[in-house]
Amino acid sequence: MFDARHFVYCRGLPLLLGSLCVIGAANGAAGGSSAERFTVTEITKAVISSLPTLTGRSANVISTVDLTRPFETSTQWTFAAAILPGSHFDGADETPVDGGALAQCFVEGLTPHCSYGNLLNDFDRFRTPVELYSGRVVFAGENNTNPLLLIKSAGAHSGNGSHAIHTDLYTYDRPSNSFVALFTNVTGSNNNQETRFVADGPLRGDVVVAEPTSSAPFGFWVSVYVETPRDGHLRRTLRYRSATHYGDGNHLAVIDSEMPGILQRMGFWKTGDPLPAPPECTRPVLLRGELWCQ
Repeated sequence: MFDARHFVYCRGLPLLLGSLCVIGAANGAAGGSSAERFTVTEITKAVISSLPTLTGRSANVISTVDLTRPFETSTQWTFAAAILPGSHFDGADETPVDGGALAQCFVEGLTPHCSYGNLLNDFDRFRTPVELYSGRVVFAGENNTNPLLLIKSAGAHSGNGSHAIHTDLYTYDRPSNSFVALFTNVTGSNNNQETRFVADGPLRGDVVVAEPTSSAPFGFWVSVYVETPRDGHLRRTLRYRSATHYGDGNHLAVIDSEMPGILQRMGFWKTGDPLPAPPECTRPVLLRGELWCQ
């Protein structure tokens, strides 16, 4: 339950399979650089006490990320992830495994704002995050400017081993002292699909998504999401069918094998320029528009 000083606002964002949420404090909330600083232990206790219990068991906080320093927030903010008590089905196990849904909390001072899914709903059971892959601050600008919170989480595995992988990016909105979702996307995991935040190079700050096509020749839809000057949100500016084919034997990740095609379409690479290969690929070669590593 939120007190009268706080709010959560969401509106649909169907193209990105998620929602745009503002999580924060209303104007006039107490804070500022002179406000009391709370310890990780105090924040952890506040998060646990705000989450539901089950048969006497409490949630387990598995990660905290300080947001105050990198975002230079006007009040103390922390991101906390916790596993709710309970269990969930997993394709690798005949019986439910321990651990409920993943709760993701933005904590202002000692006031948590948490969201989590419902594992009792059959429709949402395998899309609901139950595991945190990573929660960390990344930078969309040069010299560690324009910080963003990148959250990667995962749902339970189905019988064929596939599971939902969620990617979310948040930024800090100073006028409202709140965190705003810039991007959210969900992919599967069994067909070399990927959602990648680009941390350096000409696409720094952009998000590239590779998703399998549903018709032959089976390849991938490659999309690039770029921050728009109008509102700062990431919106799709490029989508094309890949030169990379599923199961063609290329050991590079799809986004890496498609990087020449991506950069060429974005105006950052042309034939004759050095091939944009990942660091571990010392002998790159371009074959029919697809990058290979010899």
